[in-house]
Amino acid sequence: MLAFRDLEPGDRIVPASGRTRSGPAALRAIQPAFERGLVKDLFCADRGITQAKPHNLHLQLLKLGLNAVKHYNDDKVDRQGEFRGMQLVGGEFYCPLMPTPLITAGATYIDSRTDEDRAHALNLIQSRQDYQTKIKEYGPAGDQRRQCPALGSHATVTCYRRPQPRPSTVVDLDAPTVRTPAALPTIPRPKRDAPVYPDICRGKSITVPGTVLAKWRQKYPLFTPLWQEAWSGLRSQNEGGNGNLKKSALDSIDNPQLRLPHGRVAQTLLNAVIIFVANLRAIRRFLRDQGIQPRKAGTQSAQPSEPLDPSLARRLTAEQVEPPPRE
Repeated sequence: MLAFRDLEPGDRIVPASGRTRSGPAALRAIQPAFERGLVKDLFCADRGITQAKPHNLHLQLLKLGLNAVKHYNDDKVDRQGEFRGMQLVGGEFYCPLMPTPLITAGATYIDSRTDEDRAHALNLIQSRQDYQTKIKEYGPAGDQRRQCPALGSHATVTCYRRPQPRPSTVVDLDAPTVRTPAALPTIPRPKRDAPVYPDICRGKSITVPGTVLAKWRQKYPLFTPLWQEAWSGLRSQNEGGNGNLKKSALDSIDNPQLRLPHGRVAQTLLNAVIIFVANLRAIRRFLRDQGIQPRKAGTQSAQPSEPLDPSLARRLTAEQVEPPPRE
């Protein structure tokens, strides 16, 4: 099912991913709307999107220029993988020495029970930004050239693996907005350091192909404010549409007693008709609420051509007005 928000060019859509062949099914649903210019920028789906193979969905979305807003299962909510030393946490690449409390902040947020715990977890998630690897250049097919966060004039952390001379400065600890080199977070040396540093800690930059961990990567890191804004609006729209389909007062698609035909094929065809009618009803409701009048037929087709015999026309008119004979 597709849920359209405003049916305007540049708008965003939310397809519900199915359990079987969710990637090709979602791509077939998106393609017509994309070709008509109805969808750009963001694509949102539930946790089943990670079950789709990258070449069936995720890489195809990159070719269309769509960025995914994803959620993960509980066992993948924090760390989804690694590439040349960088950790993929919440769909974004971070420093390999990012502190453990920041890595597990996603699970902390899910397990929180009070507002104070949730606020603390969100602060930890927001603190990941200092350890995020910097994107230096975008390449074709989703490729990215990334750099260590401790390199460059705009470094966000200081690291013992990247020794740089720092002039001594006086830091006002009561002014956290002042980001001098001496006030940056410092990565301490662990007790057991790796004998060989990974590529991200040795080179100036590395290229991450778009095919690497494509099913987990996303534009906005998980649980960040931008992710929350995109996810809440798109998912609530989709779940609201599914809820209307299941309501007994509307389409009642969740009640099998109202679908008498037996067999998977018959049930699938009947569900398709019900969903089609529901989408058509939603479009008409949208047009009515927006005050958009339906397109009228052309004047040429509205005006019938004059018959050759005027008497025949009068006789046909009279016959149509007369009631049918009684038996």
